[in-house]
Amino acid sequence: MSTQNRPLIIDAYSGPGGVGLALDSLDIRHVGVDIEDYNNTYPGDFVRADASHVAFMARFPSPSLLWLSPRCQAYSKLSYANAGRYDWDRTPKEKYPTFADLNVRAVIDAVDPDHYIIENVATCDDLREPTRLNGLAFGLPIKNQRHFETSFPVPDALGSGTPDIQIGSEYVRHELAAAKNVPAEWSESEIRSAIPREFVRYLLYHCPSVPDVPLPKALKSHQSRLTDQFATATDGGTPAFNGGEQP
Repeated sequence: MSTQNRPLIIDAYSGPGGVGLALDSLDIRHVGVDIEDYNNTYPGDFVRADASHVAFMARFPSPSLLWLSPRCQAYSKLSYANAGRYDWDRTPKEKYPTFADLNVRAVIDAVDPDHYIIENVATCDDLREPTRLNGLAFGLPIKNQRHFETSFPVPDALGSGTPDIQIGSEYVRHELAAAKNVPAEWSESEIRSAIPREFVRYLLYHCPSVPDVPLPKALKSHQSRLTDQFATATDGGTPAFNGGEQP
């Protein structure tokens, strides 16, 4: 496929390249955008800019997919735990920027992608009818549940069991980096927030505007089951990976 005909994905709030590492292995064009300078670490084209700046983001050509990973501090369990522990005089949503503060939906409208994905922590209540994924469904040694609002239907993929590595408790940093397949020299917060490549490929497998992305190997044996659940979802059901967890 010629360069111009390949799908274009804009990776907003990219960080050093957690999503970018997955994108870089696919036959697509992609560009990372972040207010911090990750030009030396992001695996692909990178623009240092504020991904919340609506007018700037509108200057990009309309992509096949806009991926957004806005800050999670307003929604995370850790923030709410710290609010109680340190007797904050503001709630996490008052202390940290929310989707509204970051212009998340205004940016989507301005960029006008064929489709979009918004990623955040499982406790983010500003995501609309999100798809739920965890590492156990993909054979990873971590749970790392994340939620994704998508403009296209995607079945949940939730595995059950006890992960080998418990994020939020004692763990060896390089083991978590290896589990997520990201560089161990990244900072601890960058490693913790990185999205496993399997999650990215699974979501893109279902994205109509990014064709020919293979299903992650760990899920291939369950493809027919997932397809059945996908049909259920489009009929108004709530799909979930067999053996998965429910809230």
